[in-house]
Amino acid sequence: MRAPASDPVDRTRFPVEEWGLTEVRYDTAHLGQRETVFAVGNGYLGLRGNNEEGNAEAHAHGTFVNGFHETWDIRHAEDAFAFAKTGQTIVNVPDTKTIAITVDGEPLRLSSPGVASFRRSIDFREGVLRRDVTWHTASGRRVAVRSSRMVSFSRRNLALMTYEVTVLDGPAEVVITSDVRNRQDEVPEGSAASVGFDPRRSAQFENRVLLSQLVRDEHGRMALAYRAAHSGLGLAVCVDHELFTDDPVTTETRMTADLGRRTYRIAASEGRPILLVKWVAYHDGGADADAEDLVGLARLTIDDAQAVGREVLAAEQRDWLAGYWANADVEIDGRPELQQAVRWCLFQLAQAAGRTDGGGIGAKGVSGSGYQGHYFWDTEVYLVPFFAHTNPGLARRALRFRISMLDAARDRAAEMAQRGALFPWRTINGQEASAYYAAGTAQYHIDADIAWAMCKYADVCGDPGFLTGEALPVLVETARLWVDLGFFRGPERSFHIHSVTGPDEYSAVVNNNLYTNLMARANLRRAAAAVRELAAGDPDGFAAIAGDLRLELSEVDVWEAAAEAMTIPYDEGFGVHPQDEDFLKREVWDLAHTPEENTPLLLHYHPLVIYRFQVLKQADAILALFLAGDAFTAAQKRADYEYYDPITTGDSTLSAVVQSIIAAEVGYQERALGSCMEGIFVDLADLHHNTGDGVHIASAGGVWNALVYGFGGLRDHSGRISLDPRLPAGWKALRFGFGLSGSRVQAELTASELVLTLLDGPGGTLTVRGEPVSLTGRASVRVALDGQGPLMPTITGSVPLLHGRPATPEELTVGLPTGSTTLSPQQVPDS
Repeated sequence: MRAPASDPVDRTRFPVEEWGLTEVRYDTAHLGQRETVFAVGNGYLGLRGNNEEGNAEAHAHGTFVNGFHETWDIRHAEDAFAFAKTGQTIVNVPDTKTIAITVDGEPLRLSSPGVASFRRSIDFREGVLRRDVTWHTASGRRVAVRSSRMVSFSRRNLALMTYEVTVLDGPAEVVITSDVRNRQDEVPEGSAASVGFDPRRSAQFENRVLLSQLVRDEHGRMALAYRAAHSGLGLAVCVDHELFTDDPVTTETRMTADLGRRTYRIAASEGRPILLVKWVAYHDGGADADAEDLVGLARLTIDDAQAVGREVLAAEQRDWLAGYWANADVEIDGRPELQQAVRWCLFQLAQAAGRTDGGGIGAKGVSGSGYQGHYFWDTEVYLVPFFAHTNPGLARRALRFRISMLDAARDRAAEMAQRGALFPWRTINGQEASAYYAAGTAQYHIDADIAWAMCKYADVCGDPGFLTGEALPVLVETARLWVDLGFFRGPERSFHIHSVTGPDEYSAVVNNNLYTNLMARANLRRAAAAVRELAAGDPDGFAAIAGDLRLELSEVDVWEAAAEAMTIPYDEGFGVHPQDEDFLKREVWDLAHTPEENTPLLLHYHPLVIYRFQVLKQADAILALFLAGDAFTAAQKRADYEYYDPITTGDSTLSAVVQSIIAAEVGYQERALGSCMEGIFVDLADLHHNTGDGVHIASAGGVWNALVYGFGGLRDHSGRISLDPRLPAGWKALRFGFGLSGSRVQAELTASELVLTLLDGPGGTLTVRGEPVSLTGRASVRVALDGQGPLMPTITGSVPLLHGRPATPEELTVGLPTGSTTLSPQQVPDS
């Protein structure tokens, strides 16, 4: 998939605003995408951007508490030893968003012809979703409805909503109903539950999930508590209301196990606003959590919030986001449409991770139920670099969450007949939840990804004690896994790793996957270095942890030997690194002649069909060029990119941002910009047609990577910071911040120079295009630039390039699974 070079967003509907997103026209098409892009959350609690009125005009009503999940037995048609047994799915917790209105008995429906104006927006510096509607009722009344919705960053369990109604001409009977509703145990017609096969969507439960534990009305404050039927996790939600009106009003409360409803009947006067304020708190706990205790915590959250008031809460929200943006913002001068989309992506990272507070970061954050709310390698590879450079505290919290899963990873390794620890490919509670081992458990590279992220954090943030302290058990156990999984072979005693799957899920259970071997080598080396550093610098500390881990330095010798002997596939004839030992022997999938309706391939072809071809779901070898870039020469990077980029489908949203980084480095600048555009707009323009399932959080993190590592040219291998910029043609300037061994640096890149400013910390030395630059004071350092790197002609075909030109039919066979065909030279697409 290639994004258009121009802005793909409908600007008549979503005008350009550099610090916000606004929708000025309503219709019922693509509701799911808009529910996602207007979702609000803080990493713990997420509310989808459903209409306040809570009616059938919805793709998927959704409210999510990070980590609150139900478990279920995975049913394998043909079971085998150590297959994943227990599935985990995030629960759609009781919905508190619904506030509905009738005027003279007529309900507000946004799709009705009486809606004269509609506008909803969110300012990324404010963190509040706002909506304004003007409505002409059938009885002739003009009604203004204004609402807001906020999930607090400063108070992770709190949400606050307002709903203001003004009858503009003449009195009317206004009825406002405010609900808290268990939608998890409903399956409404036309919902996402009825959509056909797509493995990326969340599974549906067969039986009731939320078992009622408590139902209480405390003078209008509603409290509900539940326990998940199988996981046993506990949850409480409390809702309180304040109504401000000068008109007569009557109230009524209705409470059942699945519905709390507060109803207000107002004899509304002309021009007098009626304001409803809705205070909401969610608290969850483990299987031993008491319902009364959880309700008490929720009640206290609301009490504290009401004590300080709405203005203070709004100020806290702005202050939190101001601190976030001070380090996270990336500025693109002269391209306001890109600036808006980039900031939307970065805002999503705050909403996905800001207050996880010991939890993981889901593939969709808390914006939707896609991928069942699971945590993947996305966090370590796509998000930790961003947080390490901009918000080290969030990076460390994410990594500590992985550390907390170490015991479960040890158990999984033992189950798989391995030493050490094997982290789950997808999980919520630490147990492997991937039912398809070939694209799940076989992705052993997640161990190396986690170790890589821990090293990235320590290097960038100047925190080496992290690796010799709390992270060391993870480094040790993952190193043990690699040595046990692989083996030495032949007189040369080369080290091999067999039967694994790399990042590209269109190839599975292969031998010597390039990415896996390179990342495993780095894992082994860094684990060995950390152990030896501790042994030399703190013998007593080493003795203690060595005793706990039953570790001897002779074991470290084996790690180092395996790393040095690691097999790194390379084909001398093609001049490229094979993605795996046998990859280059396969037929090339003819993407040029694949019908559009047969994409993405994973939804239209059996995995075995895809596995027989050279075709990529996402960057694999190209990702290795980035993460392990110091293992390749510039010529090797170019050759590998030219081979793999044309056969990468981009069926995964993880791919484009990585392809952009390497394209920029090797000189395919137009390709780099196109791939980056795809990442920037993947959700705002719904380029993969599944944004309705939730934000693509890894891609959002990858946007920062593409801008800073790609166009900014930043590299941080082993903590050594270097820059070799690649500013796209037509861009006036690019500004971004990054870390330098715990210091903060601001970079401003133009076509002619790079300006570096030390913002805080002691500074240090980095290199710009190979030349050392020292940053020790607050004065800016200006470095003149001679161009923006090499410029290569655009790759336009879908056949790999060999030695800089399209492969010939004698070198590669190109065909489709409907009937293998060797193309004539005239049929091989131009590159």
